[in-house]
Amino acid sequence: MGILTLLQMRTELASTMGDRANVDGDRRDLWLNLAYTDIASGIDFTELDGELDIPTVVDQHNYTGPVNPLIVQMVRDDDNDNLLTWVPETEYFRLDRSASSDAPRRWTRRATEILVWPNPDAIYALVAYFKITVAALAADGDVTVLPPFVDNGLILLGAAYGFLAVGEDQRGIIWANRAVNYLSSRLTGQDFSFLLAGLTQTQPTVTRPAGAN
Repeated sequence: MGILTLLQMRTELASTMGDRANVDGDRRDLWLNLAYTDIASGIDFTELDGELDIPTVVDQHNYTGPVNPLIVQMVRDDDNDNLLTWVPETEYFRLDRSASSDAPRRWTRRATEILVWPNPDAIYALVAYFKITVAALAADGDVTVLPPFVDNGLILLGAAYGFLAVGEDQRGIIWANRAVNYLSSRLTGQDFSFLLAGLTQTQPTVTRPAGAN
């Protein structure tokens, strides 16, 4: 969990960018939340790991999935110690739905549901593993759900968004690079895939788990 509150980060961002008559607290909060979303979705934080138990029902192929996940990474059959194979949605609907019921071996995600194939012939203890989507920082006292070192990254990347928004592109690029360098230097052994709209950055790619959707 972070240490700096939204109010503290907003104050630091204002200090970083200097006094600007056309920039208020709401805009600074927007830039900080854009940074928060980018960092949370681009780095494999264990703090965002989630699990959902999905006990199957005989002959039922569709189940309610996680609520608003960033990504559903995999589905596991705990009863058979088997990791189901993810297939694209179009491929899933080409599967023979009249096939004999059995332990599910394939899965896909459609909207808010997890679909499995073949239809279960018994009750199986499936578990969906996913990444949580972070909630926006709204109240002055809000802190992130991420490690404390990320607070500074939010300020750096928030400044990048701020400078870009007010038309100071060169400064925006400089602060974006500072944010990327700062965060990547603190992520030894962690996957890091940082994408910032409008900027060209060369970063290591994330290795997604088998079956990632």
